[in-house]
Amino acid sequence: MRMYFILQGAIVQKTLALRILSLEIRNNSKFDQLHILKTLLNDEVQTSIVSLYEEWQKNDPSNSLSQNEARVLHSLIKWPDLTDQAVHSQIGMKKSTFSSIKTRLKENGYYTRYYVPNFPKIGLEMLVALHGHLNRFTTLEERMRVAKDLLESFVEDFHIASESNKAFNLSASTNLTEYSKNQEKFVQMYSENKFLDKNGMSVVYFPFEISRVRAFMDYESLVAKIFGFASDPYDKRQTIPNGQVVRAKLTKAEKKVLAGLVKFPEESDTLIADKVGVSRNTVANAKKKFLEQNICFPRAVPNLQKLGLKILVFSYRKFNPMTTMSQRVEASEMVRQLLAPFMYISKNLDGIVISAHRSFEEYNQAHDEIMRFYLKHDYIIDEPVSYQMSINNINYIKEFDFLPLTLKTLGFDSLTEFSDS
Repeated sequence: MRMYFILQGAIVQKTLALRILSLEIRNNSKFDQLHILKTLLNDEVQTSIVSLYEEWQKNDPSNSLSQNEARVLHSLIKWPDLTDQAVHSQIGMKKSTFSSIKTRLKENGYYTRYYVPNFPKIGLEMLVALHGHLNRFTTLEERMRVAKDLLESFVEDFHIASESNKAFNLSASTNLTEYSKNQEKFVQMYSENKFLDKNGMSVVYFPFEISRVRAFMDYESLVAKIFGFASDPYDKRQTIPNGQVVRAKLTKAEKKVLAGLVKFPEESDTLIADKVGVSRNTVANAKKKFLEQNICFPRAVPNLQKLGLKILVFSYRKFNPMTTMSQRVEASEMVRQLLAPFMYISKNLDGIVISAHRSFEEYNQAHDEIMRFYLKHDYIIDEPVSYQMSINNINYIKEFDFLPLTLKTLGFDSLTEFSDS
């Protein structure tokens, strides 16, 4: 009988605890939430309820941060080009609170900042995605022992990821010939060492003039989805332009600053000026020009593991040639809302999407709903080719590494040349 009343009390206290969690203590840090829970529970049920709480925290990534911490993280990702003063004003938070939370998020590795060169503005003509299955009877260690140096030498490749027998990479190139040189070397080495499966690797090209980059390292929709915030539609945040683009005219000093921003995205204007051998005013003026003319753009990239995300999905899909990108705008917004991809690039005939999810079930549910919509409107001609990867097990040979590509495109022969005064 005593156990019955203990369990009844546990149920009542659990209900009370969860109500307080949802209505009040969300604004506290994770440590404070746990402390509050412990003060609410008597000794006999404390252990079991706290265990339930910790399991709840583990399974729901939105609970790893307080409401204010989530607001700050989302705002840093949504407005990476704004000053701290502008951001805390946007979200109505005291400067001291914002600064303290931002510092804590950074110190705990919740996000990383980048400066991304706007490819067509510096003379690059296309984005390329290579994807496929590798020979499952070879290991990552074997492949890296043979091919790592070659892969790292491809300056056009800025993102290379593999997991088990799946891989994809992303590149930007001045023309098809330049990219094909790298592709032939890659295929030759991987074929000679039997690293590829029987179907080999597939390549898809996205010339910027005829492609639409709806999301590029843009995690705003993903973080908004996790924490339940509103997310802006794609037409309000396009960064990489399509159509005819005039290459930006840059002085030698401005080129140095651009390379410096890509190499030192977290640093102050003073430090960058010292590193690249120009004045602080030159850095400040160049940054202002770059942002106003969209020559480069900042990005804040969240740590997917810390947000509790488990699955990364690369998906390639072919569209009905009788439809166009303009006709599929509603579908692209559905993709944003359900998949929240951080990479979303397409042209009339095909496209790629890269997204992150808490589970296979979450991804499959969203994927099935999008496929029903595609089929209903006759937008797609075949089942997408998808690679589901465990985020914890992905090996990044390059992870958003734009510096070699930037140096080559801007005409610097080496890393040291752009830093010479």
